[in-house]
Amino acid sequence: MNYRQLLSKVLPSAVFTMFVMVNGSQAAEIMTDTSIIDQALNVLEQTQAESAESQANINRLANAASSTFEQFKQENDNLEALLVLNAEYRKLISIQEENVETLDESIASVEIVTREMPLLMEKMLSSAEQFVALDLPFQLETRQNRLKFARDAMNNPDVSVAEKFRQVLVLYQNETLYGRTHETYPDTISFGGVDRDVNILRVGRIALMFQTTDRQITGMWDRDSKAWVEIDAGEYRTPLQAAIRVSAGLDAPRTIDLPIVAPELAR
Repeated sequence: MNYRQLLSKVLPSAVFTMFVMVNGSQAAEIMTDTSIIDQALNVLEQTQAESAESQANINRLANAASSTFEQFKQENDNLEALLVLNAEYRKLISIQEENVETLDESIASVEIVTREMPLLMEKMLSSAEQFVALDLPFQLETRQNRLKFARDAMNNPDVSVAEKFRQVLVLYQNETLYGRTHETYPDTISFGGVDRDVNILRVGRIALMFQTTDRQITGMWDRDSKAWVEIDAGEYRTPLQAAIRVSAGLDAPRTIDLPIVAPELAR
């Protein structure tokens, strides 16, 4: 209920009371002059409207302030997250810059190695060819085929430098392996001007021996004369036959006396 409605109910009784208390002429004057009351009511209504409008403005400003504060908090949280992320990015950039420097150094080294690699591989392959020629004559066909394969790769422009180098390394690995293994295999050698079918026994690179398939001749490769020589068949025929069987996996390993040349001091 507004002020005008309230006063409309209260003022008649008040006016009536005043009418009773005054004389007739004064009561008539009071009853006929209601403009003051209307002005008061208008002032009250205007005040009430202004108060409501002010309260609405206050509520609107309060809501705006609350929304602005929440937005500020959100933006502040976003700023903190961006600062942390920026610090992580700076670390990553620093690490990547170090990696770039390392890669630049590696690229420079690769360019040097690439220029020197062909000469190095040629020296390695020539050394391997010379080594096989001077070494014990075992598995010559297999080893010479490996040398030829590596040489063909070296002379082929379509083969990459990396593949050429790999072939040379494989060649060296196989040659190194011979020094730590033993084997037996059938072969044909020229002995006494006659080609003979023999069984070859290789023990690392310290001994290369043979025995004919009929077991009549037992011999070994002589490093000094670079030729096959016969050894005492009576003493070594049976031990060599036993060693061939052990190397072939036909008998269990055991100690066997064989003619091994003592190693010499390197000069």
